[in-house]
Amino acid sequence: MRRREALGLYPLRDLRRPADDGGWIATGPDPAFALGPAAAVAALSATRIRIRCRLEAMQPVLAVDAAGEAEPRRYRLTRRADGTDDLIRLPPGTRALRLEAAEAGPRFRIDAVQVEPAGRIEAALLSARKILERLPPQERRPLRLLRRAFGLVRSTPPREIWRRLTRAAETRRPPATYAAWIQAVEARALPSSEAMRASLAALPKRPLISLLMTAGDDSLHVAETVASLRAQIYPDWELCLAAEASAALRALTAEDDRIRIVPRAHGTASSLDAALAQARGPWLATVEPGARLAPHTLLVLVRQLAREPDLDLLYTDEDRIGPDGERCDPCFKPDWSPETLESSFYIGGLALYRTSLVRAVGGFPGESEGAHDYDLALRLTERSDRIGHLAQVLYHRRPAGSDPEAAARALAGRARRTGGLDAVRTLGPEHFALRRRLETRPLVSLVIPTAGRDSTIGGRTIDLLAACLASIRETSTFATIEIVAVDNGDLRPQTRAAVERFGARTVTWDKPVFNVAAKMNLGARTSTGDVLVFLNDDISVITPDWIEAMLALLAIPGVGAVGPKLLFEDGGLQHAGVVFGEGLPDHVRRGFPGDDAGYHGSGLANRNYLAVTGACVMVRRADFEGVDGFDEGYAINYNDIDLCLRLGERGLRTVYCAEARLHHYESRNRIPTVDPAEQARFRRRWGARLARDPYYPDPFGIRPPAFALDAERFPLAAQRMVEAWR
Repeated sequence: MRRREALGLYPLRDLRRPADDGGWIATGPDPAFALGPAAAVAALSATRIRIRCRLEAMQPVLAVDAAGEAEPRRYRLTRRADGTDDLIRLPPGTRALRLEAAEAGPRFRIDAVQVEPAGRIEAALLSARKILERLPPQERRPLRLLRRAFGLVRSTPPREIWRRLTRAAETRRPPATYAAWIQAVEARALPSSEAMRASLAALPKRPLISLLMTAGDDSLHVAETVASLRAQIYPDWELCLAAEASAALRALTAEDDRIRIVPRAHGTASSLDAALAQARGPWLATVEPGARLAPHTLLVLVRQLAREPDLDLLYTDEDRIGPDGERCDPCFKPDWSPETLESSFYIGGLALYRTSLVRAVGGFPGESEGAHDYDLALRLTERSDRIGHLAQVLYHRRPAGSDPEAAARALAGRARRTGGLDAVRTLGPEHFALRRRLETRPLVSLVIPTAGRDSTIGGRTIDLLAACLASIRETSTFATIEIVAVDNGDLRPQTRAAVERFGARTVTWDKPVFNVAAKMNLGARTSTGDVLVFLNDDISVITPDWIEAMLALLAIPGVGAVGPKLLFEDGGLQHAGVVFGEGLPDHVRRGFPGDDAGYHGSGLANRNYLAVTGACVMVRRADFEGVDGFDEGYAINYNDIDLCLRLGERGLRTVYCAEARLHHYESRNRIPTVDPAEQARFRRRWGARLARDPYYPDPFGIRPPAFALDAERFPLAAQRMVEAWR
């Protein structure tokens, strides 16, 4: 292909060209053009391209067909005042390009389509331009840009600089489909049947697995589940089925003596308890009529038990069986997350429990009816934290209604047994807000580093520190607080008056260098509270009981840091937890609507993460001092993330508190500017540990992190599955 070539637009479907002008009319719901000629398109395979076009009244989407891929990759092109201008890396085997006219009006125009391979210099320049356009004005100043560029060149290899620049400007693909994940990861990474049988033969032990199920008049669904059990590569299982002994069920038992029918009691919980009484295996799991187990499920579970014999509970990922019988709606779960469990029954199915411990905690009492599995998991995890997670989709279940009232009762029982109940609120059919009673009301010290600056909020110029103090004092309901503002020694008289008016005090950072970590440490040393809250000065309170909500989580044994939900000025989501990709942190679902429920309730309810933002984070003074406070080597970036990770090294968890909501007036469009030296230092310190985020599964994208399937991450997910079978 020539260096530049205007590819032809060939109407493919749902298009008509009127005679009066050069526009187009959509004649159906899916108007699309083919780009050609075919030889020119094929010549672009496995290259990075720059694609530009002019358009009116439509949103172009580039669809890329490649050999070996079940469905096309799609890229939503970036609209600009003069058309589109995008960088896209085409996959090997690219054989066809299409432009789909999304969001097209009755008449639209698209022309001057130009595609060219983008060399390194051109890609880097275009990337730099796009990054500059997104920077806030103060970050575009030549001296500041030169300083950061010099730091980047000094600390980062040229190849890595180029990779970051081009990645930053490449057009993002929309989320991949679950069908694509099944084909690209599961189908390719699983061993052959012969290899699985060899793995079975190599097992040091083959414990009996007891499956418990209760059924009414649904023999067809029971038969479907039994068929999946009989297809298991691992043969050492039994099914204890609490049901009326119909002719169809008796026929199943006659065919396979591993199936035993026990009399069904009144209610599901009591029936499962009757099945439990008959269970002979050292491990058990409950299954639902109509659910299917992947053929290798029990083998994978037993292999994991051989590696971790001390586990008391082992759970897997799962999905749903749709109306057409196809798999859909995957639930890729985090590793063991105690606070996440207190907001939803995320463990779900399939979960393998140690039988002796299930009996020790009372099995399936009648009062757990409607939430028997959830209640069992809550009671059992009060006795043991030896919980494992198999990151494979091994359980396929049919959609079933939940009983929120029963789940809320189970959570209330958990709170009463573990510290006292304040309240349980139902946030949705499967998500809850559990809050324990505060046994004490400690003095909480709010440490606010400030430059004493103004900002424009709601169209008005605001003294940030004065507004923050007013919001805390006038909105918060927690009374026993002290406020320490750490200034630079140059607060204006009106700001100092506000400090006095709202009962705060100041301490001055008098060093000539900027170091926010050192400023926060200074504020902590000056404060006197048993609990510390580090807070930006561009924060305002939304929920009056935000301190109480965070304290209730911090009071849980094992919790070391708590962070709230932060919203932009326009109500969009700024912070709902921090996740890691390629060893670096980012805010999950940043920019989504403020009421976004997230992935399986990730933003709706409390949840464990590796870190939360230092714009607002609560820690105990004893824990903070135990890790020597903020690391002052991170003068600007990563000091908050590093603090959470060092608390994690001491066995302390970090929790996102969905009930505490604050406004954070950081610019929504701001690109975080990171000191390259601090980034390099962070990677050296934490890179090995953060190769995998236990709370953010492998298949999900990291640019941005939004719990959305990303085909670029599929090879990593497949590699980890392959490694799990070794």
